[in-house]
Amino acid sequence: MNAVAEVPEIADLSSVDDVNRLRLVLLRTARNIRTHSLGDVTQSQVAVLATLWRHGDSTIGQIAEHEHVQPPSASRIVSNLEVQGLVVRRPDGVDRRRVLIGLSPSGEEYLAGVRRAGTSWLGSRLARLADDDLARLGAALPVLERLLEVES
Repeated sequence: MNAVAEVPEIADLSSVDDVNRLRLVLLRTARNIRTHSLGDVTQSQVAVLATLWRHGDSTIGQIAEHEHVQPPSASRIVSNLEVQGLVVRRPDGVDRRRVLIGLSPSGEEYLAGVRRAGTSWLGSRLARLADDDLARLGAALPVLERLLEVES
C-alpha cells in the first residue's frame, strides 16, 4: 500500500531526489511556521479559524467541506473553539433553522497573532539569507503559488 508515486521528468527537478528535497523543505518550513505560532490551539482548530476568516460565517457542513473533514469532526472542532471563546454561533438571518459559525473578536485577535508569529519566524529566517538568495525566492513565488492552483 506504500507504493512510491512516479515523478515525471521535470527540466530542473529531474530526479525523484530533487522532488523529495523540495517536498521536505516545504513541509518542514510549514511545520516550523506552525510550531512557532499555534500556542494552545491545535492545527485543525487554526485551520477552521482561517477558513472562517476567508469565507465568513459558515455552517458546520460548509466548514467540513472547506476543511475536507466529516461534519462530526468539524462540529467537534467548532465546539472546542466555542468553549475557548474563539467562535460564536448565530442564527442565519435568512433561514432561522440554520446556525452559522463565525469568528468572535477573540478569534480574530488570536488568528492575527498566529499570523504575526508565523510571519515573524519566517522573516527572521529570511533575514539571514543573502540578497541573491532572497531575489531567487522572490522570483519563485509565482511558481510556488501556481503549484497550489494545479488540479490534482
